[in-house]
Amino acid sequence: MSESHDHSQIVLRRMLDANTNRVMEGLRTLEDIARFSGWGRLQVDYKSIRHALQHTIDALGQGSLGQAALVSARDAHGDVGRESKTTQEMHRPEGLVSIVAAAASRVEQGLRVIEEATKVLAPNQAASIEQQRYKVYDLNAALRLACQRDLGFLQQAKLYVLVDCQLEIDAFARRIAEISKAGVQLIQIRDKHADAIRILEYFQVAQEAVETSATRVLINDRVDIAATTKAAGVHIGQEDLPVRSSRRILQPWQYLGLSTHDLAQVQKGVAMGVDYIGCGPTFASQTKSFDRFSGIPFLLQAASWLQANAPTVPAFAIGGIHLENLPQVLGAGFARVAVGSCVWNAQNPAHMTEKLRQMLDRA
Repeated sequence: MSESHDHSQIVLRRMLDANTNRVMEGLRTLEDIARFSGWGRLQVDYKSIRHALQHTIDALGQGSLGQAALVSARDAHGDVGRESKTTQEMHRPEGLVSIVAAAASRVEQGLRVIEEATKVLAPNQAASIEQQRYKVYDLNAALRLACQRDLGFLQQAKLYVLVDCQLEIDAFARRIAEISKAGVQLIQIRDKHADAIRILEYFQVAQEAVETSATRVLINDRVDIAATTKAAGVHIGQEDLPVRSSRRILQPWQYLGLSTHDLAQVQKGVAMGVDYIGCGPTFASQTKSFDRFSGIPFLLQAASWLQANAPTVPAFAIGGIHLENLPQVLGAGFARVAVGSCVWNAQNPAHMTEKLRQMLDRA
């Protein structure tokens, strides 16, 4: 065996050893972020990948690439890259998002190096590494979306419309498309009298109707339906499935909104990490009856507390809001509203949407 061959074997084993450690460390980091964020599906998937990779590495050890061989090739003291650091390596400006980005990149690059090394050292294992690498790409994308969840869109949204499933399906699709084009940013499928099949059918139609626009479609209450679709998220009430249980069921990238009726519920919702809150009921509503109304005083309280303690959490005033009383809502510090019949049952829904958006945009 030539000296050059011996050298290449040592180099490849060092690459395999270093990148196996790098990938395992990165996977553990990503798995723990998913675990402690409550994203059970992602946590299980990362754990499965980590175990599958370890199984593949252990299979290499049945030949001449056992752990002892890899460790014997290790030369940490003589590693020329040991002291080579960049300023970015010690800097995580966006907190968890930056940690995920760094760990994800480390895992993806490390798997590629392992794959290349095994093409020479153990060609029969290279395909397995490649498959795991592609699975990791999808997992990492899902985790990044979960950490960001496009909250910037929520923070920019001002008009949220609640719709029922009472119109004929074709008329429903046309109206959804009209209000979307007119400026509705969020739509919620909310119909207490519709069964799961009908809700799913109308959601799918709404999703198709807004496909070429920026409008997002959410589902009311039914976490189970939202989790199995491409819904932007789900909105739950105080008596629905709890926030933590809902989060475990939802896809990591889906929004979770919560209805609140007093300041204590606002504070609890923010502490539990909901993506946005609805505050109300503000006025009497045509779509929902209440024993009491939180009214403008609650909006004033909520706006003041949120501005001081959670300024990035979007809050939508809800309950009987229309053009005539919208100035009271704006005066209470709310520039986002959720409306139902005001738009959905208007004689000209698109025109009403435009007028509401004009008032909200000027606020």
